Order: sequence, then structure tokens, then C-alpha cells
Amino acid sequence: MSWYFVGSVAAAFAFLAGRGVFRRRAQEDAASASGLAPALDLSHMPDALRLTALWSLADGGFERRVVHGVVARREDVDITAFDLETLRDRRGEWAWLPVEPPYRIGGIVSVVVCQIDRAIPQCLFKREGGGDALADDSQLERLTHLAKAARDRLGVKRSYPAELPPALPAAPLSVALPIGWRAYGADDRAVAELLAAGFAKTLATAGRRDLVVELVGRLVVVYPAARDVVGADAFADLTDTALAVVDGVLAATPRMSPRGIEPV
Repeated sequence: MSWYFVGSVAAAFAFLAGRGVFRRRAQEDAASASGLAPALDLSHMPDALRLTALWSLADGGFERRVVHGVVARREDVDITAFDLETLRDRRGEWAWLPVEPPYRIGGIVSVVVCQIDRAIPQCLFKREGGGDALADDSQLERLTHLAKAARDRLGVKRSYPAELPPALPAAPLSVALPIGWRAYGADDRAVAELLAAGFAKTLATAGRRDLVVELVGRLVVVYPAARDVVGADAFADLTDTALAVVDGVLAATPRMSPRGIEPV
């Protein structure tokens, strides 16, 4: 029995060590492909990230493959990209955002967060895609996930509506958008002006289905709702998409300054 116990402990340590090596390699590959540097965690991120619909859908979570850097565009952009394993998925559940129409996110979401010198009323843009179907986790996912399997066996509900951020009404805005896109926000005039200033063209050229773009204060948050981004090249491609979105925001909005807002 003692040798069995020792062997079990050794196997567990070997598994954890191997997983750690694999994740470090994935992080290094993602950093190399995206031109950024590996980061330890998200401690450098502003609290505004917790105001996003993403955070409400995830209920927080655990970051992986974190990379960070400053990229020169029209102005310097502080960018962080990472995979977010949602806390809801750890608990064996998932949530949908109760907008019209609603959408869900996957258990692991690849996210790019950019900090810019702008101040924009909170708004969200969603392109149609798989997340809109509100499809339940597959049978394989439920069988191979301990918490999901336990919930199914006990008959415990696994999907819930997330709390809608206060600044995002449920009804979509009646603004002119590219085909397949919808928008939410309390300030419809600000969103309309942003779109008219060229951001509508930016959304039209962002070819990724199921893409979500959230603008919160000085943050631009970009992620595919229900598609896992696998591999370093795909991770770098999402980073490029986010920077293209940032370019559109920078071109369509005035710069902040110590004196207030200045024309671009």
C-alpha cells in the first residue's frame, strides 16, 4: 500500500510538472508569434476589466498563456492577450448574456485587451456566430468534466443568465451597422458617431465570425464568443484583429490629454 501511495504521488507530480512545461511552451510560442513578451499574470490590468460583459459571463476565472507589450500604432497601445478559463466552467456551468438576442461564451476564451488614451461610454458590438445558438456543452465535455458530470448526475442546473452590466441595456441599438453585427449601449448617439467616423468600416473588415468587441472607458476588449483559439499562429491572428479594431477606435475618437479631450 505504501509503495502504491508513493507511486501515485510521483505520478501526480509528474503530471503537474509536464502540464507546467507544456503551458510555458505554449506561452512562449504565443509571445513569439504575436511579437509580445510572456507575463506572469493579469495583475497589471485595470479594474475596468471587471465591468465588461465578458467578466460577467465568466464570473472571473484563471488566466493562461498571458503575453503583454506596448505596440506603436497611431499612438502607443498597451496590449495584453491571454486565455481565460472561466470560473463558471470550473464549476461545471455556463451562462448567457441576457441581451436581445443573447449569446454565450466558451469555457476557455482567448481575449485581447488594449489600453488606449481615449474615454468612450461603455458599449458592446457582437457579430453573429456560434455563441448565438446557446448550444449546451457536448456530451463528451460533460462526461469528461468532473463538475459537469456531477451536476448532470444530481440533476443540478448548469446554465444561467449572467448579470447584465448596468451600462448595457438588453435591446440592441438602432444604428447603422455592417451586415451580421449588432450593438448595445446606453449612449446611442455616441455609438452612432463612432460608427459614422469610420468604425463601421473597421467592423466590416474584421472577418472573424462570433467576434465580440467591448469598449469600456480606456479599454478595448476583443474575443471570439464561443471559438477556442488553438495554436500560436491563431493566437497571433486574434491579436492582429484586435489591433485593427484599436486602429479604428483611435481614428474615430478624440485623444485624451491632461486638459481634457483634444481633436485627433
